[in-house]
Amino acid sequence: MDATIANRVVERLQAEGWSVFIDRNTHVGRRWHKEIERELHAASAVVVLWSAKSRDSDYVLEEAEYGKRKDILFPAFIERVEFPYGFGRIQTADLIGWENGQDHSGLTQLLIPLRLHLNGQDSISTSASEPMPIAVKPKQSITPSLPAPGQTFRDKLKTSGEGPLMVVIPPGRVLMGSPEDEPKRSSREVPQHEVRIAQPFAIGVYTVTFDDYDYFCKHAGREMPEDKGWGRGNRPVINVSWRDAQDYCAWLSEQTGRHYRLPSEAEWEYACRAGKQTPYYTGADISLGQANFNRNVGKTTPVGSYPPNDFGLYDMHGNVWEWCQDRWHENYKGAPSDGSSWEKGNSEARVLRGGSWDDGPELVRSSARVSFHPVLRYGAIGFRVLCSSPIE
Repeated sequence: MDATIANRVVERLQAEGWSVFIDRNTHVGRRWHKEIERELHAASAVVVLWSAKSRDSDYVLEEAEYGKRKDILFPAFIERVEFPYGFGRIQTADLIGWENGQDHSGLTQLLIPLRLHLNGQDSISTSASEPMPIAVKPKQSITPSLPAPGQTFRDKLKTSGEGPLMVVIPPGRVLMGSPEDEPKRSSREVPQHEVRIAQPFAIGVYTVTFDDYDYFCKHAGREMPEDKGWGRGNRPVINVSWRDAQDYCAWLSEQTGRHYRLPSEAEWEYACRAGKQTPYYTGADISLGQANFNRNVGKTTPVGSYPPNDFGLYDMHGNVWEWCQDRWHENYKGAPSDGSSWEKGNSEARVLRGGSWDDGPELVRSSARVSFHPVLRYGAIGFRVLCSSPIE
Protein backbone atom coordinates (compact mmCIF):
# COMPACT_ATOMS: atom_id res chain seq x y z
CA MET A 1 0.00 0.00 0.00
CA ASP A 2 2.72 2.48 1.04
CA ALA A 3 4.94 1.58 -1.91
CA THR A 4 2.05 2.05 -4.33
CA ILE A 5 1.31 5.59 -3.14
CA ALA A 6 4.98 6.55 -3.03
CA ASN A 7 5.39 5.40 -6.63
CA ARG A 8 2.36 7.47 -7.67
CA VAL A 9 3.83 10.56 -6.07
CA VAL A 10 7.18 10.03 -7.78
CA GLU A 11 5.44 9.55 -11.14
CA ARG A 12 3.41 12.74 -10.64
CA LEU A 13 6.51 14.76 -9.74
CA GLN A 14 8.36 13.37 -12.75
CA ALA A 15 5.40 14.32 -14.94
CA GLU A 16 6.13 17.93 -13.94
CA GLY A 17 9.56 17.54 -15.56
CA TRP A 18 11.48 17.30 -12.27
CA SER A 19 14.32 14.89 -11.53
CA VAL A 20 13.26 12.79 -8.54
CA PHE A 21 15.40 10.66 -6.22
CA ILE A 22 13.71 8.37 -3.71
CA ASP A 23 15.95 6.86 -1.05
CA ARG A 24 15.25 3.28 -2.01
CA ASN A 25 16.93 3.96 -5.39
CA THR A 26 20.47 3.43 -4.06
CA HIS A 27 22.56 1.60 -6.64
CA VAL A 28 24.20 -1.77 -5.95
CA GLY A 29 27.74 -1.30 -4.70
CA ARG A 30 27.07 2.19 -3.31
CA ARG A 31 26.99 3.08 0.38
CA TRP A 32 23.34 3.96 0.82
CA HIS A 33 23.83 6.60 3.51
CA LYS A 34 26.50 8.38 1.45
CA GLU A 35 24.34 8.38 -1.66
CA ILE A 36 21.32 9.73 0.25
CA GLU A 37 23.53 12.43 1.74
CA ARG A 38 24.77 13.44 -1.73
CA GLU A 39 21.25 13.54 -3.13
CA LEU A 40 19.95 15.62 -0.21
CA HIS A 41 22.74 18.17 -0.68
CA ALA A 42 21.91 18.40 -4.39
CA ALA A 43 18.14 18.58 -3.97
CA SER A 44 16.18 21.81 -4.36
CA ALA A 45 13.22 20.39 -2.41
CA VAL A 46 12.65 17.54 0.03
CA VAL A 47 9.24 15.85 0.00
CA VAL A 48 8.57 13.74 3.10
CA LEU A 49 5.58 11.40 3.36
CA TRP A 50 4.27 11.05 6.88
CA SER A 51 2.80 7.66 7.81
CA ALA A 52 2.90 5.45 10.90
CA LYS A 53 6.13 3.88 9.63
CA SER A 54 7.88 7.03 8.50
CA ARG A 55 7.21 9.11 11.62
CA ASP A 56 8.92 6.39 13.71
CA SER A 57 11.90 6.05 11.36
CA ASP A 58 15.12 7.72 12.52
CA TYR A 59 16.30 7.88 8.90
CA VAL A 60 13.21 9.69 7.65
CA LEU A 61 13.28 12.07 10.62
CA GLU A 62 16.93 12.91 9.88
CA GLU A 63 16.13 13.58 6.21
CA ALA A 64 13.09 15.67 7.15
CA GLU A 65 15.15 17.62 9.67
CA TYR A 66 17.69 18.38 6.93
CA GLY A 67 14.92 19.70 4.68
CA LYS A 68 13.48 21.75 7.54
CA ARG A 69 16.86 23.24 8.40
CA LYS A 70 17.46 24.22 4.75
CA ASP A 71 13.87 25.54 4.48
CA ILE A 72 13.13 23.23 1.54
CA LEU A 73 10.82 20.73 3.27
CA PHE A 74 7.45 19.89 1.68
CA PRO A 75 5.72 17.25 3.86
CA ALA A 76 2.48 15.35 3.20
CA PHE A 77 0.30 13.01 5.23
CA ILE A 78 -0.63 9.67 3.74
CA GLU A 79 -2.07 8.25 6.95
CA ARG A 80 -3.96 9.85 9.83
CA VAL A 81 -1.06 10.15 12.30
CA GLU A 82 0.26 12.75 14.72
CA PHE A 83 2.97 15.16 13.60
CA PRO A 84 6.47 13.99 14.53
CA TYR A 85 7.88 16.16 17.29
CA GLY A 86 9.25 19.42 15.89
CA PHE A 87 7.28 19.37 12.61
CA GLY A 88 3.83 20.49 13.76
CA ARG A 89 4.32 24.13 12.74
CA ILE A 90 5.00 23.29 9.10
CA GLN A 91 1.92 23.43 6.87
CA THR A 92 1.36 19.92 5.51
CA ALA A 93 -0.57 18.66 2.51
CA ASP A 94 -3.23 15.98 2.96
CA LEU A 95 -2.88 13.08 0.52
CA ILE A 96 -4.89 10.69 2.68
CA GLY A 97 -7.23 8.76 0.41
CA TRP A 98 -5.53 9.94 -2.79
CA GLU A 99 -6.11 7.41 -5.55
CA ASN A 100 -4.06 8.97 -8.34
CA GLY A 101 -6.70 11.51 -9.41
CA GLN A 102 -5.23 14.81 -10.61
CA ASP A 103 -7.86 17.04 -8.99
CA HIS A 104 -7.32 15.85 -5.40
CA SER A 105 -6.95 18.90 -3.13
CA GLY A 106 -3.92 17.42 -1.33
CA LEU A 107 -2.11 16.91 -4.62
CA THR A 108 -2.80 20.53 -5.51
CA GLN A 109 -1.50 21.58 -2.07
CA LEU A 110 1.74 19.78 -2.90
CA LEU A 111 2.31 20.73 -6.53
CA ILE A 112 1.54 24.46 -6.54
CA PRO A 113 3.98 25.41 -3.75
CA LEU A 114 6.61 23.14 -5.34
CA ARG A 115 6.16 24.90 -8.69
CA LEU A 116 6.46 28.30 -7.03
CA HIS A 117 9.48 27.24 -4.98
CA LEU A 118 11.46 25.44 -7.66
CA ASN A 119 11.03 28.17 -10.27
CA GLY A 120 12.98 26.37 -12.95
CA GLN A 121 15.10 24.09 -10.75
CA ASP A 122 14.58 20.41 -11.39
CA SER A 123 15.91 18.31 -8.51
CA ILE A 124 13.66 16.82 -5.82
CA SER A 125 14.41 14.30 -3.09
CA THR A 126 11.49 12.16 -1.92
CA SER A 127 12.25 10.86 1.56
CA ALA A 128 10.84 7.55 2.76
CA SER A 129 12.78 4.76 4.45
CA GLU A 130 9.85 2.58 3.46
CA PRO A 131 7.47 3.60 0.65
CA MET A 132 4.45 5.30 2.13
CA PRO A 133 1.39 7.52 1.37
CA ILE A 134 2.15 11.25 1.19
CA ALA A 135 0.77 14.40 2.79
CA VAL A 136 2.49 17.61 1.66
CA LYS A 137 3.02 21.08 3.18
CA PRO A 138 3.77 24.27 1.31
CA LYS A 139 6.93 25.99 2.47
CA GLN A 140 6.07 28.86 4.76
CA SER A 141 7.10 30.83 7.79
CA ILE A 142 5.45 30.80 11.19
CA THR A 143 2.62 33.33 11.48
CA PRO A 144 0.59 34.53 14.47
CA SER A 145 -2.61 32.85 15.59
CA LEU A 146 -5.90 34.15 14.26
CA PRO A 147 -7.34 37.28 15.90
CA ALA A 148 -10.41 36.99 18.13
CA PRO A 149 -13.78 36.12 16.51
CA GLY A 150 -15.37 39.14 14.87
CA GLN A 151 -12.08 40.87 14.12
CA THR A 152 -10.91 41.51 10.56
CA PHE A 153 -7.39 41.45 9.09
CA ARG A 154 -5.38 41.30 5.89
CA ASP A 155 -2.25 39.16 5.65
CA LYS A 156 0.88 40.74 4.21
CA LEU A 157 2.26 39.09 1.07
CA LYS A 158 5.91 38.45 0.29
CA THR A 159 5.41 40.52 -2.85
CA SER A 160 4.62 43.55 -0.62
CA GLY A 161 0.91 43.41 -1.38
CA GLU A 162 -1.99 42.40 0.89
CA GLY A 163 -4.29 39.42 0.88
CA PRO A 164 -8.12 39.57 0.89
CA LEU A 165 -9.93 41.12 3.85
CA MET A 166 -10.76 38.30 6.27
CA VAL A 167 -13.02 38.07 9.32
CA VAL A 168 -12.74 35.49 12.09
CA ILE A 169 -15.82 33.30 12.61
CA PRO A 170 -16.43 31.73 16.04
CA PRO A 171 -16.94 27.98 16.55
CA GLY A 172 -20.48 26.70 16.84
CA ARG A 173 -23.11 24.37 15.42
CA VAL A 174 -25.37 24.56 12.40
CA LEU A 175 -28.35 22.52 11.21
CA MET A 176 -27.26 21.96 7.64
CA GLY A 177 -29.79 21.45 4.83
CA SER A 178 -33.44 22.43 4.52
CA PRO A 179 -36.51 21.38 6.55
CA GLU A 180 -39.48 19.68 4.90
CA ASP A 181 -41.61 22.84 5.00
CA GLU A 182 -39.09 25.15 3.30
CA PRO A 183 -40.49 26.40 -0.04
CA LYS A 184 -38.53 25.50 -3.18
CA ARG A 185 -36.34 23.04 -1.26
CA SER A 186 -34.54 20.31 -3.21
CA SER A 187 -33.82 16.64 -2.61
CA ARG A 188 -30.15 17.62 -2.80
CA GLU A 189 -30.51 19.39 0.57
CA VAL A 190 -31.50 16.39 2.71
CA PRO A 191 -31.29 14.88 5.21
CA GLN A 192 -30.96 17.83 7.54
CA HIS A 193 -28.10 17.14 9.95
CA GLU A 194 -26.20 18.95 12.67
CA VAL A 195 -22.61 19.96 11.98
CA ARG A 196 -20.22 21.05 14.71
CA ILE A 197 -17.53 23.61 13.91
CA ALA A 198 -15.04 23.07 16.71
CA GLN A 199 -12.45 25.73 15.91
CA PRO A 200 -12.66 29.35 14.75
CA PHE A 201 -11.67 30.09 11.19
CA ALA A 202 -11.25 33.17 9.03
CA ILE A 203 -13.18 33.62 5.80
CA GLY A 204 -13.24 36.34 3.17
CA VAL A 205 -15.48 39.29 4.04
CA TYR A 206 -16.06 39.46 0.27
CA THR A 207 -15.63 37.04 -2.57
CA VAL A 208 -12.21 37.29 -4.22
CA THR A 209 -12.20 40.39 -6.43
CA PHE A 210 -10.59 41.07 -9.77
CA ASP A 211 -8.11 43.29 -7.90
CA ASP A 212 -7.14 40.30 -5.72
CA TYR A 213 -6.99 37.78 -8.54
CA ASP A 214 -5.31 40.02 -11.13
CA TYR A 215 -2.52 40.70 -8.61
CA PHE A 216 -2.04 36.92 -8.28
CA CYS A 217 -1.99 36.49 -12.06
CA LYS A 218 0.61 39.23 -12.45
CA HIS A 219 2.99 37.72 -9.91
CA ALA A 220 2.38 34.06 -10.83
CA GLY A 221 2.63 34.64 -14.58
CA ARG A 222 -0.94 33.57 -15.36
CA GLU A 223 -3.47 34.79 -17.89
CA MET A 224 -6.12 37.07 -16.40
CA PRO A 225 -9.76 35.89 -16.65
CA GLU A 226 -12.32 37.60 -18.90
CA ASP A 227 -14.63 40.12 -17.20
CA LYS A 228 -17.38 40.14 -19.89
CA GLY A 229 -16.94 43.90 -20.21
CA TRP A 230 -18.55 44.53 -16.82
CA GLY A 231 -15.41 45.93 -15.22
CA ARG A 232 -12.71 44.60 -12.90
CA GLY A 233 -11.45 46.31 -9.74
CA ASN A 234 -13.71 45.49 -6.78
CA ARG A 235 -16.17 43.36 -8.74
CA PRO A 236 -16.05 39.64 -7.90
CA VAL A 237 -13.67 37.71 -10.12
CA ILE A 238 -15.57 35.47 -12.57
CA ASN A 239 -14.66 32.88 -15.17
CA VAL A 240 -12.45 30.99 -12.70
CA SER A 241 -12.49 27.21 -12.38
CA TRP A 242 -12.25 25.20 -9.18
CA ARG A 243 -8.66 24.42 -10.13
CA ASP A 244 -7.94 28.13 -10.64
CA ALA A 245 -9.26 28.74 -7.13
CA GLN A 246 -7.01 25.97 -5.78
CA ASP A 247 -3.98 27.60 -7.40
CA TYR A 248 -4.86 30.98 -5.90
CA CYS A 249 -5.24 29.45 -2.42
CA ALA A 250 -1.91 27.65 -2.70
CA TRP A 251 -0.23 30.89 -3.80
CA LEU A 252 -1.74 32.80 -0.86
CA SER A 253 -0.51 30.06 1.50
CA GLU A 254 3.01 30.31 0.11
CA GLN A 255 2.89 34.12 0.29
CA THR A 256 1.52 34.43 3.83
CA GLY A 257 2.44 31.34 5.84
CA ARG A 258 -1.18 30.62 6.69
CA HIS A 259 -3.18 27.76 5.25
CA TYR A 260 -5.55 29.34 2.72
CA ARG A 261 -8.10 27.08 1.05
CA LEU A 262 -11.66 26.88 -0.18
CA PRO A 263 -14.29 26.46 2.55
CA SER A 264 -15.92 23.12 3.01
CA GLU A 265 -19.60 23.07 2.14
CA ALA A 266 -20.44 22.85 5.85
CA GLU A 267 -18.19 25.79 6.74
CA TRP A 268 -19.75 27.81 3.93
CA GLU A 269 -23.32 27.17 5.10
CA TYR A 270 -22.39 27.84 8.73
CA ALA A 271 -20.82 31.15 7.70
CA CYS A 272 -23.75 32.04 5.44
CA ARG A 273 -26.48 31.36 8.00
CA ALA A 274 -24.66 33.27 10.76
CA GLY A 275 -26.92 31.70 13.38
CA LYS A 276 -30.15 31.84 11.32
CA GLN A 277 -32.18 28.76 10.34
CA THR A 278 -34.44 30.69 7.97
CA PRO A 279 -34.15 30.19 4.18
CA TYR A 280 -32.01 33.34 3.91
CA TYR A 281 -29.90 35.20 6.44
CA THR A 282 -32.35 38.04 5.83
CA GLY A 283 -35.22 35.88 7.14
CA ALA A 284 -38.01 33.96 5.43
CA ASP A 285 -37.70 36.09 2.28
CA ILE A 286 -35.13 38.17 0.46
CA SER A 287 -35.66 41.30 -1.64
CA LEU A 288 -33.83 42.75 -4.62
CA GLY A 289 -32.59 45.48 -2.28
CA GLN A 290 -30.80 42.87 -0.16
CA ALA A 291 -28.89 40.89 -2.79
CA ASN A 292 -28.03 40.77 -6.50
CA PHE A 293 -30.14 37.96 -7.99
CA ASN A 294 -32.97 37.19 -10.42
CA ARG A 295 -31.26 39.15 -13.23
CA ASN A 296 -32.41 42.38 -11.64
CA VAL A 297 -29.07 44.05 -12.43
CA GLY A 298 -28.14 41.72 -15.27
CA LYS A 299 -24.48 41.37 -14.24
CA THR A 300 -22.26 41.30 -11.18
CA THR A 301 -22.14 44.26 -8.82
CA PRO A 302 -19.11 45.50 -6.83
CA VAL A 303 -18.60 43.46 -3.68
CA GLY A 304 -20.25 44.90 -0.58
CA SER A 305 -23.08 46.59 -2.48
CA TYR A 306 -25.73 44.96 -0.26
CA PRO A 307 -26.07 44.57 3.53
CA PRO A 308 -23.92 41.89 5.25
CA ASN A 309 -25.07 39.01 7.42
CA ASP A 310 -24.57 38.89 11.19
CA PHE A 311 -20.99 37.60 10.77
CA GLY A 312 -20.15 40.64 8.63
CA LEU A 313 -20.01 38.68 5.36
CA TYR A 314 -21.23 40.25 2.13
CA ASP A 315 -22.91 38.66 -0.90
CA MET A 316 -23.37 35.18 0.56
CA HIS A 317 -26.69 35.32 -1.34
CA GLY A 318 -26.36 36.07 -5.04
CA ASN A 319 -23.82 38.01 -7.13
CA VAL A 320 -21.67 34.94 -7.95
CA TRP A 321 -21.77 31.23 -7.19
CA GLU A 322 -18.93 30.25 -4.86
CA TRP A 323 -16.73 27.17 -5.21
CA CYS A 324 -16.47 24.87 -2.18
CA GLN A 325 -13.83 22.22 -1.58
CA ASP A 326 -16.18 19.21 -1.55
CA ARG A 327 -16.86 16.62 -4.20
CA TRP A 328 -20.46 16.57 -5.36
CA HIS A 329 -22.94 14.17 -3.71
CA GLU A 330 -26.62 13.99 -4.62
CA ASN A 331 -27.67 14.30 -0.96
CA TYR A 332 -26.21 14.40 2.55
CA LYS A 333 -26.40 10.69 3.37
CA GLY A 334 -23.04 9.88 4.94
CA ALA A 335 -21.86 13.50 5.03
CA PRO A 336 -19.26 14.49 7.67
CA SER A 337 -20.61 16.06 10.84
CA ASP A 338 -17.40 17.84 11.89
CA GLY A 339 -17.35 20.58 9.25
CA SER A 340 -14.66 18.94 7.12
CA SER A 341 -14.88 18.75 3.33
CA TRP A 342 -16.46 15.61 1.85
CA GLU A 343 -13.74 14.25 -0.42
CA LYS A 344 -14.82 10.62 -0.64
CA GLY A 345 -16.73 9.60 -3.75
CA ASN A 346 -16.31 9.07 -7.46
CA SER A 347 -17.83 12.28 -8.82
CA GLU A 348 -15.43 14.67 -10.54
CA ALA A 349 -17.89 17.55 -10.03
CA ARG A 350 -17.44 20.04 -7.19
CA VAL A 351 -19.97 21.99 -5.14
CA LEU A 352 -21.17 25.56 -5.78
CA ARG A 353 -23.08 27.56 -3.18
CA GLY A 354 -24.84 30.93 -2.85
CA GLY A 355 -26.50 31.47 -6.23
CA SER A 356 -25.71 34.37 -8.54
CA TRP A 357 -26.99 37.50 -10.29
CA ASP A 358 -28.48 35.16 -12.91
CA ASP A 359 -30.54 32.95 -10.56
CA GLY A 360 -33.99 33.05 -9.02
CA PRO A 361 -34.64 33.26 -5.26
CA GLU A 362 -34.84 29.47 -4.85
CA LEU A 363 -31.15 29.11 -5.79
CA VAL A 364 -29.83 31.84 -3.51
CA ARG A 365 -31.23 30.20 -0.35
CA SER A 366 -28.71 29.28 2.38
CA SER A 367 -29.20 25.55 1.74
CA ALA A 368 -29.27 25.61 -2.09
CA ARG A 369 -26.45 23.71 -3.79
CA VAL A 370 -25.48 22.72 -7.34
CA SER A 371 -22.58 20.95 -9.03
CA PHE A 372 -20.11 22.01 -11.70
CA HIS A 373 -17.05 20.43 -13.32
CA PRO A 374 -13.78 21.62 -11.71
CA VAL A 375 -12.07 22.67 -14.96
CA LEU A 376 -14.95 24.73 -16.36
CA ARG A 377 -15.36 28.50 -16.07
CA TYR A 378 -18.49 30.63 -16.21
CA GLY A 379 -19.51 34.29 -15.90
CA ALA A 380 -21.56 33.66 -12.76
CA ILE A 381 -18.94 31.69 -10.80
CA GLY A 382 -16.31 33.04 -8.39
CA PHE A 383 -15.04 31.99 -4.96
CA ARG A 384 -14.31 33.05 -1.39
CA VAL A 385 -11.26 31.92 0.59
CA LEU A 386 -10.90 30.55 4.11
CA CYS A 387 -7.74 30.45 6.20
CA SER A 388 -6.36 29.21 9.47
CA SER A 389 -3.10 29.64 11.34
CA PRO A 390 -0.36 27.06 10.76
CA ILE A 391 -1.07 23.81 12.57
CA GLU A 392 0.41 23.91 16.03
